[in-house]
Formats: sequence, structure tokens, C-alpha cells
Amino acid sequence: MRALIGRLLCLIGVHDYHVIDATFGFGPDNSVAREECRRCGRINIHRA
Repeated sequence: MRALIGRLLCLIGVHDYHVIDATFGFGPDNSVAREECRRCGRINIHRA
């Protein structure tokens, strides 16, 4: 039941992301973090 609720949350856009890779640099747009949803496996690339 808990897994079903988690999947429904992913379908409406509420993901449970955790950072799998991060690269930091100096200056604007040099920091990149890859995040993966623990429930559905979706990967998001976040640039700061």
C-alpha cells in the first residue's frame, strides 16, 4: 500500500530526490548536481 501511494505521488510530480553526483566549480553555472528519485528512478539535473 505504501509503494502504491509513493507511485501516485510521483505521478502528480512529488518526487523523493537524493543527490547521486555533484560537481562544484567557481563562477556562475559551474555547479551541477544529478538527483534521482528513490521511488520511480527519474533523474533530474540541477544547475546552480
